[in-house]
Amino acid sequence: MPNSLPPFEASKSSSRMQMALESFVDRLRKDRNVLAAVRVGSFEEELMWWKESIGLWIIEADGVSRRLKSDGNEERIHRTFVEDDINIHAQIIPRSRFKQMVEGSSRTAFSSSFFARRELVYCDDPSIAKWFETANTIAKQDQQNERMIATTWVMRSARYARKRIERQGDLDLGFEALIWSAHGIACVEIINAGEVWEQTAIHKAIELQPELFKPIYTDLLTKKRTKKLLLSALDRVDQYFEENSEEYLQPILKFLKKEKRTVPLSHIADHFAHSQIWPGHIETACEWLEREGVVEKLAVPFRITKKSRTDVEEPAYFYDPE
Repeated sequence: MPNSLPPFEASKSSSRMQMALESFVDRLRKDRNVLAAVRVGSFEEELMWWKESIGLWIIEADGVSRRLKSDGNEERIHRTFVEDDINIHAQIIPRSRFKQMVEGSSRTAFSSSFFARRELVYCDDPSIAKWFETANTIAKQDQQNERMIATTWVMRSARYARKRIERQGDLDLGFEALIWSAHGIACVEIINAGEVWEQTAIHKAIELQPELFKPIYTDLLTKKRTKKLLLSALDRVDQYFEENSEEYLQPILKFLKKEKRTVPLSHIADHFAHSQIWPGHIETACEWLEREGVVEKLAVPFRITKKSRTDVEEPAYFYDPE
């Protein structure tokens, strides 16, 4: 099945998207409180067969945010606009918060995206232009963090798949979880390649690593679905992480090595609080490393409230690379 429109239709769609964006940006220029706009995702013709909307970041002056009841207590403000019948999905970002994002001091830090190109399409603030140019490059730390996040999603999917297949005998949901694992590994391989890839990750990953994806993806789609086939695929997924887990989970191992002590999970989460590595990702990574014998798992006291006099326990991890 073709994955793109005929050239004329793709070109027409791309042109319409571009014209809608330009028209919308012209409106933004007239608002002195809007300082810049960043397009998320390109308008390349080979991608236009699936695009139905435009992604945009709108950077506004500090102190002018307009919040709606529907925003609740959510820190981020999302809005949907329309231009020439094309929806624009925008995130509204105050200038100071955007500065925090690009400097990595915000929880939603501006890390390099390996799956969507970003372009500054309007800017009326030289500082924002400079911040964007610096932050929009692929850095080694971005690559390590993004890869660890993708790795932990795969670990969760694979563990769920094994439970479904071995304990429940549910080949259908086990198969579904395995396919998600393969897509996650595809993301890992795209990140390893170090280049932005906006099209379907699995297709590019198969091109990069055909032997890896044959047993964990291609065979699952083309061969009869049996317990033996699914477990064989799961074993290959586990082997993939046994071979690469210490490399792919380096951000956590580096931190534990530096600490030279037993570190509570909450302390590890606090260390990564200004990145996009969430506590759930950290727990998944630490539990995998513990099962593989790379780190030691212990328990330490934790008080649920500031006034608690009774301790509960939380997991803690110790890493000795010697």
